[in-house]
Amino acid sequence: MSHEGTEPGAPPAQAAAPDPAPGEHPGAATPGVRQLGVLSVFGIGVGLAAGLGASLFIKIEHSLTELLWSDLPEALGYESAPGWLAVAILVTGALIVFGASRMPGHGGHSPLEGLAVNIGPREGISVIIAALGTLSFGAVLGPEAPLMAIGSALGALAVRNPNSPVRMVMMLAGAMAGIGAIFGNPLITAMLLLEVAVMTGPRMANPAVLLTSLASLAAGYTLQVGIGSWSGLGETELSIPGLPDYPEVVPIDLVTALPLAIAVAAVSMAARLGAERVDVQARRRPLATIVLAAVAIGLSAIFVAEITGGSLDLVLFSGDEAIPEYFAFTSVGLLAVVLLGKFVAFALSLGSGFRGGPIFPAVALGAILAAMASLLVSGTSIAALSAAAIAAAVAASVRLPFLATLMAVLLTASAGGATTVPAIIGTIVGILARMQAEKKYDSLAVNRPPV
Repeated sequence: MSHEGTEPGAPPAQAAAPDPAPGEHPGAATPGVRQLGVLSVFGIGVGLAAGLGASLFIKIEHSLTELLWSDLPEALGYESAPGWLAVAILVTGALIVFGASRMPGHGGHSPLEGLAVNIGPREGISVIIAALGTLSFGAVLGPEAPLMAIGSALGALAVRNPNSPVRMVMMLAGAMAGIGAIFGNPLITAMLLLEVAVMTGPRMANPAVLLTSLASLAAGYTLQVGIGSWSGLGETELSIPGLPDYPEVVPIDLVTALPLAIAVAAVSMAARLGAERVDVQARRRPLATIVLAAVAIGLSAIFVAEITGGSLDLVLFSGDEAIPEYFAFTSVGLLAVVLLGKFVAFALSLGSGFRGGPIFPAVALGAILAAMASLLVSGTSIAALSAAAIAAAVAASVRLPFLATLMAVLLTASAGGATTVPAIIGTIVGILARMQAEKKYDSLAVNRPPV
């Protein structure tokens, strides 16, 4: 097969990769050792490009967030963003996302469609603009989807021929390296890769896909941690700070974990079902829906901040960085207010047209419910309940059990390895709840892992 050359100025990591020999489609038959080695080498190049692109996006997103929510209020004479400014920022973000949706690529996939790896270079610009308009401007979604899209687009540049079967391999490899920039520990991304491969069958459960993606993931992670005397770009630490030690399993925690996981799974799926109703309106009146949603998200954040005396961050953004704030509450009633505000903002962000991922906001909902449970049931550990709740939230949201367990364990790892047991309970309950709900709500069965 023949393919075009790279674009002028493209980094070496994006040079064209060789196609498989006839009959050696990466998803249909196993290529030879030499060919696997060549694909892995190109996977390293794609991983370096995707890891760099993802890290750059994260830096820009953080800088823009700081500019909008800290520097701008200070310039206007406020210590923090007042309510009217929060609404104005959210509406501005909504307009940016709407504009990106009119560009090639439409700003990427709706978060209701799950994660995806089929974003090419032509669509990548609109994805980046829409993601920045969502994440930096305060909407309640996570960065995992745009990071995968950035990696996918850079992977597509490695193989310019759209008909080459290797192109999809490189796009997947780039997506894994991209999302690895936010997950931190590469084991989480490797688990995501394996689960997707198992669920999609031989097309992805193939050495050409798995080895190339692992090579790409390793290269992207090397950029974070550094090599030799170079300290790297900075590693994302996926961990909840300040958790109490949890060296052994306590029976009361396991008893509490079961109903807690059911509640978390129900809330996570309810947010999605509510978002689907918003999505119906967004398809009919996209501009009006996303703008009204932005106003409602801002008002929800203002309401919660006024009632609780906390910050707007209790509701705005993905929520993972606000988890210590949730755990600091000593009132179940106030936590219920936070839960309501976060739930409404998440459902609106999920269905109104904003662009991002559903995983981290679901984790935040789980953390809030875990904090409530720890106050309601005396003698329980917030570390154990957090593990159960986070696992249930991720499992019910994306239907990937091992990813859910590993995320929960790593987020609570500072407390000790015993959190693994409640995490597994949470995962099992979350998956079973999702499967049961799919029997009643057909739309839940549509959301599948990236392919």
